[in-house]
Amino acid sequence: MSFNLVDLVKSQLGGPALGQLGALLGEDSNKTESALGAAIPGLLSGLSSTAQVDGGASLFNAVKDQDDSFLDNIGGLLTGGNSQAVTDQGSDLLNSLLGNGALSGLTSAISGLTGIGGKSSSGLMGILAPIVLGMIKRKIFGGGGFSQNAGGLLGLLDSQKDHVQAAMPAGFADQLKTTGFMDHMNSLGGGVSAAAGDVASTVGDAVSSAGNAASNAVSNAADNVGDAAASGGGALRKLLPVAALIAIALIGWKFLSGGKTPDADSMTDAVTSAIPAIDVGGTDVSAAFGDIFSSATETVSNITDVDSAKAAIPSFEGISGKVDGLSGLWEKIPEAGRGTLSGMITDNLGKLTPVIDKANEIPGVSGIIGPVVGPLMETLKGFTQ
Repeated sequence: MSFNLVDLVKSQLGGPALGQLGALLGEDSNKTESALGAAIPGLLSGLSSTAQVDGGASLFNAVKDQDDSFLDNIGGLLTGGNSQAVTDQGSDLLNSLLGNGALSGLTSAISGLTGIGGKSSSGLMGILAPIVLGMIKRKIFGGGGFSQNAGGLLGLLDSQKDHVQAAMPAGFADQLKTTGFMDHMNSLGGGVSAAAGDVASTVGDAVSSAGNAASNAVSNAADNVGDAAASGGGALRKLLPVAALIAIALIGWKFLSGGKTPDADSMTDAVTSAIPAIDVGGTDVSAAFGDIFSSATETVSNITDVDSAKAAIPSFEGISGKVDGLSGLWEKIPEAGRGTLSGMITDNLGKLTPVIDKANEIPGVSGIIGPVVGPLMETLKGFTQ
């Protein structure tokens, strides 16, 4: 069922609740309403970006643990004796999820746009945190049609992108850039860190000790990814398959060889196996598959024992959710594009499978990751048939 999360959150703070919120913040209703109009889409934008870092695992755990019962009595939340404690807890939670720099940038942007004080802006974000997470929890666990895992959370956030963009007040994007919020979001794993920043630094380390042929191939790819990140998402999306395949080659090779530097041929093969962007309804499917294989390979390579295997399950579930989402787009891809993607998926399955096999050799690991990784691999293989 279609819904607008921005409007749902606003509805919780309309009417008498708006005046109560203003009184709590020490601001008049007009400024409070304007601040809400910026804070809600700003916060959702930040949560969507940070959720990409670990496949939504950290945010999903926060949503799952969030007490949502107060949504039935917002007035009690805003006027009760523990409202300050709730605000402080919400601020701490956002610092954990977004990072202190991003939260500071967001609150400063809200103050700059609406004229409310910095303390009021910080308090507003602290109050909004449990409300937004509580609303998301009800959509995921209350029969909203989303899987009750990190993948379902990513699907929900993805379904709200247009609503969030439409709700951004005029001039707010400029404020977010000025305060550094956008720079911080662009450095996160879903936008640049996982697909470009981490890859570029990993590639840079490998280049320092690799042969000339591998050095040139990877150095150029890393530079291109960095340039794309600096110039904006459009250029970056086209280079994501390159970055993802470099990451797969490097992480997988390091995991299997005990940390030795890849040879020139394996590094060059990773670069030349990239494919151009294939856009379906605004989704770059080739980039999405590249990100899936990069995330899966990195997740598996971090498994060293039973505890790390258990910790990897939310990430695998998030990856599975992304794969399920791409399944719905597969038939919309032109036949030629499907053929190209199938080849790319086959190549990457060949790189990922031995990494998984290596992890399964660790005592106790196969029984933990098998129930999640097995179906995931079968689904990916289905795209090659």
